[in-house]
This record gives sequence, C-alpha cells and structure tokens, in this order.
Amino acid sequence: MHLKSLCIKNFRALQDFSVEKLGHVNLIVGKNNSGKSSVLEALRIYAGAANPNLIEEIAAGHDERYRLTESEWESDSDELPFENFFFGRRFPDNDDTYISIGEGEGDNLWIKHQYTKVIEEEEADSNGETIVRKRSAIVEKEKVFKSEEYFDSQNLTVIKNNQRIYTINIDNLGPRARRLFGDFNDLMPCSYIPTQFISMDELAEIWDDVQFSSHGDFVKEGLKIVSDDFENLAFVNNKNDYPRQIGTRKIGSQSSVRTAKAKIKGLSKAVPLNSMGDGLLRTLQLLLKIYPARGGFLLIDEFENGLHYSIQEKIWGYIFDLAKEFNIQVFATTHSWDCIESFSKVAKEKNDVDGILFRVGKSVRTSDNGKVIATVFDEDQLFNITQSDVEVR
Repeated sequence: MHLKSLCIKNFRALQDFSVEKLGHVNLIVGKNNSGKSSVLEALRIYAGAANPNLIEEIAAGHDERYRLTESEWESDSDELPFENFFFGRRFPDNDDTYISIGEGEGDNLWIKHQYTKVIEEEEADSNGETIVRKRSAIVEKEKVFKSEEYFDSQNLTVIKNNQRIYTINIDNLGPRARRLFGDFNDLMPCSYIPTQFISMDELAEIWDDVQFSSHGDFVKEGLKIVSDDFENLAFVNNKNDYPRQIGTRKIGSQSSVRTAKAKIKGLSKAVPLNSMGDGLLRTLQLLLKIYPARGGFLLIDEFENGLHYSIQEKIWGYIFDLAKEFNIQVFATTHSWDCIESFSKVAKEKNDVDGILFRVGKSVRTSDNGKVIATVFDEDQLFNITQSDVEVR
C-alpha cells in the first residue's frame, strides 16, 4: 500500500509535520539536522509496526537508551528508554499527546507513553466461588502529576489500525514486550539503506536469492555502469577467520562471514569488490536492497553517497523502473544539487512513475514558532526550478 500523503506528529523534531502529496519515488532535501532522516525513521517504524526489535535498533544507532541496566533501575535513572523518540526528547505530560505516523486517517500507527498499575478484581468462577484476578489499568497522567494516584510501571503502547499490538515496559527489568495480538500481520516489506555501508553478509543473503534470476542479471548490468571492466559477481566464504589489527583498528571486513568478489576483464583471478571503490559498493547496495522491498518501502539515506555525479542519472533510472516493476514506494534523502538535477531529469522522463521532491525545514512564519514543515515540488515544478538554477535545498 502506497502512502498518498504523510502526517507525522510528536516524533523527534517533527511535532506536527505533513506532506500533502507523495509520489511513487520521493526525494527529501533540507539542511543538516532539519529532520530528513527522522522522516525515514518514522517510515521504518510505520512499516514495521514499531516492533520492539526495530525501535531498539533505531535507538541503539543513535546511542540512545533503549533498556535499563540493573544499576540504572536501582538508582531510578532520570532518562528512560525511547524517551528521545518523542518531541522535545521527553515523554508527553498529558494522555492526548503521542507519536502518530501515517496518512492522518484511521490507519495511523500510534505510540503512546502511559502509566499503569495492577488492580485486583473479584469475580465468581463456575462453581460460584470468589476468585481474584489481576489486570493492568491505565492511570491518568494528570492524577499522577498531582500525586492523586500511584502507578506501578511505565509502558509504551503501540496501536495500528485502532488495534493494540504491543505493550513495551520501559522502567523495570522484567519482560521487555508483550504481544497482544498474535494474528496481527499488517507489516510492510521495508528495506533501509543507511549512509554507512551494509554488511556483506546481509547483501550475500539477498544475492543468494536473486543471482540466477533476471534481477541478478540486472544487478550485474548496473555494476557495469560504474566499472566498464566488471564482468561477474560472487559472494564467497571469508577465509580471514581472525581479524588482523593495527593498534586497535580492524582491517577490512573480516568480521563478515561472506565477502564479495568481482571478475574483472583481463584478469584471471577474482578481486575483492571492497577494493574497487565506493561507487561499486553503493550501487550494489541500492540494486540488491530494492529486491526485498517488493510491495513496500525502499528508504535511502543520502542517495549520493559513493556515487559520482556522472552516473547518478542512470542509477535513478534504474530506481524508477524497479519501483514500478516491484510496486515499491521509494524515499531518499540528499544534500547534493547533482542528485537533485539527475532526479529531476529522470522524473520528467518517466511519465508513468510519479517523482516528487519535498523540502524539510523550519517555517519562516512567526505564527509557526519554528515548526518543521514540508514544501512539495512535483516533476514539472522541479524541472523548471533546476533549469533556472533556483536553490531548493
């Protein structure tokens, strides 16, 4: 299911952020720390229904707390797991404010911070005898702050399509998460390509699935864009079982079980792909990671990383074609004017695939109080702007 629009509330710096129109392929621009990467993170969370493993991975990637150690729990730590996910880097002080991600309608994903307590209720069993059952009840934040009612724990509750999916305990050392509905299957395929390089083992798993398919041939043709001498690709077991080190720095990718080797024209032996420059590695990531995103999202942070400006237009052409073939909605960020120009040319040329650029930045309106907003440009607007050398970044 493609998003036609996007609304993000109370997630990181995005207090009330909306994009009124999205395309099949979307390019996100903006200054450093404007919120571009936060949009990608929000889409990852939306696609993955905020499952605990995913949000722990995102928090860990920012060196943010995602679990309390025993010493932190005993000392009543003043920073709780996932607190930095919320606007203002703190949990809301009322029950009506929560993270919301989606199109702004009923299918949104909600993440709510709540206080809860265990209450006991008496009821009669089938024999007429009185039994006591325990259940968790939500405590109103206003009552907690006024010390009118106690609470036993703090939780994050994840809700999708008005259905509670998870409760995640965040302030003790007990079970981390409880899945409330085992039959929930509203997860979307989602591939995320970060700014740093992806592990060879992850790429090798995808290559194993596609190497003898038409997509495998497509990947090899794409790599020839970067290197005319490239002929073939294989992933082999890494023979360097023990990392060599200089001082405390590991050399190469010996921590991976598999490594990529390339057959080069005129050479009788294969060479490590890692020795042939960042362009080949980045192109390999882009063309491989799009495959598991079929029917879902492909998220690319800083598209231009490792790609010379002269090949970006061809790579965008591949992305547009594969997005249509595999029914993928693409979101990519960039700082590069060359990337914007190449995207604009391809979006104008590919009439059957909508290409949208939106700029993320703080509103200049005094009444908005510096709120982060989006400004949308469709293919025609963007092409006219790039032809006129008007700055959109």
